[in-house]
Amino acid sequence: MTTVLIEDYALLRVAIQHVLERVRNADDILAISPAHLLNMSSSINRPVELLVVGCSGVAEQDIGLISQSMAFFMPRLVLVLYSVLDQSVMGTCARAGVAGYLPKASNPDALAAAVSLVMAGGECYPQPAGRTPGAVQSAVPELRELTQRQEEILQLLVQGKTMREIGQQVGISVATVKSHARTLYWKLNARNQAEAAYIAVQMGLVRGGGAAPQGKVDSPA
Repeated sequence: MTTVLIEDYALLRVAIQHVLERVRNADDILAISPAHLLNMSSSINRPVELLVVGCSGVAEQDIGLISQSMAFFMPRLVLVLYSVLDQSVMGTCARAGVAGYLPKASNPDALAAAVSLVMAGGECYPQPAGRTPGAVQSAVPELRELTQRQEEILQLLVQGKTMREIGQQVGISVATVKSHARTLYWKLNARNQAEAAYIAVQMGLVRGGGAAPQGKVDSPA
């Protein structure tokens, strides 16, 4: 067992588990309700690699669940899914070293990309208040002006392809792929391939159906 999902609502728990299975080994995922956490065997194999905690929207209860589950599973990485954005819960997560704080309403592609981002060493938190929706939207027209080749490379980056694999598939040198990647990262305000994939999926800039990157990340430099 390398991944643990804690979510109270059974149907939502199943839905999130299906998303996790897209980027994690299905046989290594344990999905439980918060109530089951109290009855977990102390002999369970720990630490786990990834802990995903679904919040209820009640701050005190959610903070307790996050703290209790982290203490029990001793996870290497933690992703928290919220139904209501609560600054106190988000602050607790940040202080505890939680790598991601994401809305439960995220579409499956965005959630899968966020898991991959966290697994690749990135962080995923709500945009600062200074970055308004209008500011995000204003970037879209610029991104739509990408060349056909850059759009093709962006799609392959989201699929988790390495620079070498992209070069071979597209028929250009690795150096040229890296040059395109640097431009894409700059336009997406992303630091690496995993962040670019998450942002591109969130903004609807890529076609569906591609696999999210699974920790195989190249630097464009």
